[in-house]
Amino acid sequence: MLDTGLRNKQSAEDYDRYTATATQPWDALFVERCAALRPREHGGSLSDVGAGTGVLLEKLSQHPGFATWHLSGIEHFDDMVQAANERLGKVAPRITSPIMVQLGDAARLPYADGSLDLVVSRATIHHLPDQVAALREMHRVLKPGGVGMIHDVRRDMPEKVLTAFNKMRAAVGYGPTTLEEKLTPAEMAALLDRAGLGQTSSIHTSSEGVGAIGFEVVIRKA
Repeated sequence: MLDTGLRNKQSAEDYDRYTATATQPWDALFVERCAALRPREHGGSLSDVGAGTGVLLEKLSQHPGFATWHLSGIEHFDDMVQAANERLGKVAPRITSPIMVQLGDAARLPYADGSLDLVVSRATIHHLPDQVAALREMHRVLKPGGVGMIHDVRRDMPEKVLTAFNKMRAAVGYGPTTLEEKLTPAEMAALLDRAGLGQTSSIHTSSEGVGAIGFEVVIRKA
């Protein structure tokens, strides 16, 4: 949700209700994958690119694997940033380091070279006007040995999975997902190649379960 012309169609309030409820199975998968891929156990740093209303950052803060990590995020839209920081302000007493979401652009991340251990992004890459630049930025800000992870909906998901996904959305008053702007795993691989990251990245898909909704990209910095 980082480009003005391609933002989520719903308000921050509606989007927050959706991500706080209907996406819970996907959230759980995402958080567990973050924990599995983190390159260090203690004292690491993570940024969520396209943090939305902060739901994933809140859930990461509750995972024991990130108890001593510094968590942050960027988001392009003011209303999302405000909603995220209101949410994360409420969890501040329970965590060791405050979490802040700031305005930012995925194509120009506000972090120094080699400054983050883990950069993650969910359901954002298909919104971006310059996807190649965003991928390069994720790699730039990673420390040596750092990891980038992207999860997104795939345009070619199985029909039965699409039906179940839209039913889940409808249960919270959200319309059917639109697939036209989404990527296939093959298209994602082509973007990684254009970004010069094809040799340091991998793409994972599943044919069943919640993971079948999309694909996972893992970028590793040597």
